[in-house]
Amino acid sequence: MATHGAGTAPVLDHTRVRKARIATFFGFFQLGAVMLMWSTSTTSLRSHLGWEGDGGDSQFGLLALSIGIGAAVGCFAIGPFIDRYGPRNTAMPTMVIYPLCYIPLAFLDGLVGAMAIGVLIGLLRGAFDTAFNTHGVQVERYYGRPIMSAFHAAYPAGGFVLGLVGSALARHFTDSPAVAYISIGVVLSVLGFVFGKWLLSLDELLPPEQDEIPGAADPAHPGKRSATTATLLVMIGFGVLLLGSMLSEGAVLDWGQEFVRRAVGTTAGLAATAVTLYSGAQFVGRLFGDKLAEYFGARLIVGASGVIGAAGALLAMLGGSAPLALTGFVLLGLGLACMAPLMLSAAGRRDPENAGRNIGLVNAIGYVGMLVGPAAITVVVDNLGIEWMPLLPAILLALIAIGGPALMRLVPRYHKPAVDSSRHEVAAG
Repeated sequence: MATHGAGTAPVLDHTRVRKARIATFFGFFQLGAVMLMWSTSTTSLRSHLGWEGDGGDSQFGLLALSIGIGAAVGCFAIGPFIDRYGPRNTAMPTMVIYPLCYIPLAFLDGLVGAMAIGVLIGLLRGAFDTAFNTHGVQVERYYGRPIMSAFHAAYPAGGFVLGLVGSALARHFTDSPAVAYISIGVVLSVLGFVFGKWLLSLDELLPPEQDEIPGAADPAHPGKRSATTATLLVMIGFGVLLLGSMLSEGAVLDWGQEFVRRAVGTTAGLAATAVTLYSGAQFVGRLFGDKLAEYFGARLIVGASGVIGAAGALLAMLGGSAPLALTGFVLLGLGLACMAPLMLSAAGRRDPENAGRNIGLVNAIGYVGMLVGPAAITVVVDNLGIEWMPLLPAILLALIAIGGPALMRLVPRYHKPAVDSSRHEVAAG
């Protein structure tokens, strides 16, 4: 367990904390950018590997599975290292290395080699995700108010910007993703090195406040073991809820266009608009989510998000018309926008000294949703029909509306750090 300066408050000025905040924004931007670099290059990658058409679906599916498995492992494995060595020493290497890991795929041939690189990509993706969520929580503790949703808004922003670049490259280089992987990867890696220097080091983290330490009410910590067990159970609970959130998001992204086209009877173009509106609503929700959580409380926002998302899924499923389906997708985007940021923030704030371990566990369970999600939705579609696709997200989001606020009650409220103002100036912006 890290001591974070043996309980003494670090001396950081306004500019230093603001730089750490900017670096966190860039980290999420970079993660979204790399994801869209991958998404916009899958066709050229399959062409390079000879996996075109229906005959290549199984090989590409195995590559995607290897990335997913690696990500689930990477999420959890990085956590203890973050707590021991600090965010900068663990997150900065992922900022530099992760964007470059896709390059070997453009020069390999064969399934085994591609899957080996896929596992490496997944490990770094998962480690990146946990490292920056953990760093975001530590920066958030300096501000004493919710700012995690805004960090997560940088993820789709990075995806949008680099998605445009990747799409342009995909139109010109159809047989190989090498140009996209090298040009985008190198630029993002260099920027990662620059912004990585602004991340907080271990000795710059705030020590835990009294109410952030499980069992801290008793100086002798007689219930330390039970407190640790209680925290573990809370993290598993958050992980299960995050799994439901990620599975719901995957259902929309993977099946949303096909659902609107077939269940409502629209054109493929209008059906694609539904997914676009979902993504836009999610981005807008994250922009305003922090202010809403600050005003109404994170617990209420998580519960309300579950209700809004479930209502959107039911509206899309039962509305029977294109306008109502599109409205349902907007509500789904708003409902899912702030769930993950607020739950990950809560997981990190319950025990800041072990924030990396705890967020890693929650993230790892959540990433399992990306692995089991396609199979779960396929079962619903195969047995009930495509028109019932939103049923599973509706059920999961309703459960989050109930379970989320209950878990959030076990986490300390946001508060300004109790440090000597003559030694430490908390950023107000």
